[in-house]
Amino acid sequence: MQSRTFTQLDRRQARVFKAIRIGTVPPNSEAVSEFAELIGALEDQPVKPVVVARLTITRQNGWKTIIEVESGSTFSSFFKYYKQFGRKRSTKTWIRTANRNDGGIRSPRLENIAEKLATIQSMSNPVSKVTIRILDKRAYQALINARPDQLGLTHTSIPLPFARFNEARTS
Repeated sequence: MQSRTFTQLDRRQARVFKAIRIGTVPPNSEAVSEFAELIGALEDQPVKPVVVARLTITRQNGWKTIIEVESGSTFSSFFKYYKQFGRKRSTKTWIRTANRNDGGIRSPRLENIAEKLATIQSMSNPVSKVTIRILDKRAYQALINARPDQLGLTHTSIPLPFARFNEARTS
């Protein structure tokens, strides 16, 4: 079971959970069984993905390009690209999902993507601000340093046919 934060629990569940942690609820009480039922109901619901690192590129006209790395990223869907206008999260829309070798960058770091996107500046809408925020450094480093097969990329090898030389033939 994945751990959940207080934001993923409703108020009643958080209240019961806090009472259990503090120790004001006896172990055999009704609140403990109620909490177990609530957690059991939550297991069926999908868990919101945890963002490990975020790159925000702000243009002069107010549009932002947001690139996120999530904790459960695979090789094929490593970077998630979004666009957003202003500060409202309701305007954040998904653009695309990119693999770890997105655009031929030398290593899969947000710093390299920021350099690459900063060189592609348009004269009418230049980049005004670039922000890189690493929210969980340990998880981010683990994803960056992971081998492709650890991130779900399958390795297949196909034996190619080739002509064998017959060493027994000598003239």
